[in-house]
Amino acid sequence: MDDWEIELKAGFLEEASQAISDNEQNFLELEKDPSNTDLVDKIFRLAHNLKGSAKAVGFSELGAFTHEFESVLLKIRNKELLPNKSIVNLLLRCNDHVRSFVDTLKENQLAQVDSTDLVSEIHLGLAGGLEEAADEALSTELPAAAIEVAVEVTPQSSPPDDEITLEDIKALKELEANIEVPPPITFEPVTSFEDVKADAPRVEVAPAPVEVTAAIAPVAVAPNKSAEADPTKNDSVKKVAAKPDESIRVNLSRIEMLLNYVGELVILEDVLKQQVAETHAPNLRKTIHQINKVTKDIQGLSMSLRMIPLQATFQKMQRIVRDTAGMLKKEVQLEIHGEGTEVDKSILESLSDPLVHIVRNAVDHGIESAERRIQSGKNPVGKVRLEAFNKAGQLYIEVEDDGGGIDPKKIQEKAKEKGVLKKHESLSDQDAINLVFHPGFSTKQEVSEVSGRGVGMDVVKTNIEALGGSCHIDSVVGRGSIFQVRLPLTLAIADALVVLLGTQRFVVPLAQVHESVKLTKGHIHQGVGGEVMLYRDENLPLYRLGTLLGYPHTLDTEKSPIALVFKNNGKPFAVMVDDILSQQPIVMKELSEGMAFAKGYSGVTILGDGKPALILELPELVTYMGKSRPVQAPTKGAA
Repeated sequence: MDDWEIELKAGFLEEASQAISDNEQNFLELEKDPSNTDLVDKIFRLAHNLKGSAKAVGFSELGAFTHEFESVLLKIRNKELLPNKSIVNLLLRCNDHVRSFVDTLKENQLAQVDSTDLVSEIHLGLAGGLEEAADEALSTELPAAAIEVAVEVTPQSSPPDDEITLEDIKALKELEANIEVPPPITFEPVTSFEDVKADAPRVEVAPAPVEVTAAIAPVAVAPNKSAEADPTKNDSVKKVAAKPDESIRVNLSRIEMLLNYVGELVILEDVLKQQVAETHAPNLRKTIHQINKVTKDIQGLSMSLRMIPLQATFQKMQRIVRDTAGMLKKEVQLEIHGEGTEVDKSILESLSDPLVHIVRNAVDHGIESAERRIQSGKNPVGKVRLEAFNKAGQLYIEVEDDGGGIDPKKIQEKAKEKGVLKKHESLSDQDAINLVFHPGFSTKQEVSEVSGRGVGMDVVKTNIEALGGSCHIDSVVGRGSIFQVRLPLTLAIADALVVLLGTQRFVVPLAQVHESVKLTKGHIHQGVGGEVMLYRDENLPLYRLGTLLGYPHTLDTEKSPIALVFKNNGKPFAVMVDDILSQQPIVMKELSEGMAFAKGYSGVTILGDGKPALILELPELVTYMGKSRPVQAPTKGAA
């Protein structure tokens, strides 16, 4: 294959992936509303376009299988086949197979995939031979992210191209009469990659959200001349609507390079501001101020290029809920809110697996059986709410179920039985509930394909914390539970406070700090477990940064120290520092491998004078260090 053909196929595979994701959502909606003819037409159109485009770019095997897939949809469209649960299961398995097919072709465009068994099942379904018992064949094991159909790569020859049948012609004529049919794909002879005109219409398998993917060339297609009007022949022709925003595909590595350059620009700007502060040049200061405004705009724009809505990830959860509930013989409805909330692509990629674990646990551990719910006076159909929103510069994701809740007493009993707690130990209800994050801990009596092996939630907590986030649980026995995940919106650039401890400078992400308070002697008093700060009629545990870090540091008696108040972790507390030097955007860099294990540090940044400073995760530092170190007594003469 020449370079142009490779790029052409790569472009089709990227668009096909989006079409497959769209179709999965459509199948789930079809199961809820089998009489929705518009939805059936949409599904059929997507499948038909996928088949035609696959053959056009040379993927004849994929086109042949999609034709078989399309035959089921045609019978549904002609009302010869009812899209009951077993048929929808078949459609989902077919869609999974196409997804695996496409993923295989992405790795090797010459790969061949065996579809024999699934084609036989399709023929059985077309003949009316599928029974409800086939529902059990949906899956014997749920994977981490979605149900994947295994793809067997075999060195078999390509199947012959399928021929257009009378049913195809009949279906296409009906479609043309009722819905808008996309223009046919044509490929004009080219001599080089540059011959493909950049302004030519693009082939869209399905409308796709903006996504950062590999760079590809647009595909040239023949314009739909019948839809064009000649304004010279009709003076009453209305003006053409404004052209919608266009999009291009950009290689992800270019986005990463842009962000790195913007990060360096932010650092250099900070250096320049510090140098200008030492001079007396009003015009120069004015110019620096203008540069600062432009830099912020560039920074915001460049960061937005990596921001992706949660919609696709949330939609996958519908499949997870459906299949998990089916295996457990439960009826569960999923409510989704805030799917348009955006998050950094790097965070989104690491979020999918933890979210799957939480959602599956809500269905398995949270939602009771229909019989038990009826006995408790509940609706036999359980509900799971999945919601995302932004708050205080962080991404919040909540998974709530209306199940039986987590009983802290039973948790403690199980913990003592497993040796996690000593017989005489006793925990608060919240601390007991948090034991579900303990490695190897599970309240499940029996091991199943879904859960009960004692793995999952500890991995969720570890993965979320690795992203600079945190997990929190609220639960009421008999009413249900809420699992809340908090994450930074981005891992690259963030606003932060530069704080002083003696002569050492540290950086604290601004999104974590609720408020800063200048301390006086009246603020601090000795409590049962250590120092306490009186804050608006509330006593907050007070930690000294030097104590947390293990620094032999004495406060400067000539200055009033400052307390940083933290309220986002569920347990408010305050940390005392010598001073706040500045608030500024910082470029976050990863720690070296030698410090990657250290708790309470999320990275490092370069300050305006070119020197590095550690970025602190004070909520984590207090959790791991605050209880294990003695509380430093107030220094004589200090606040």
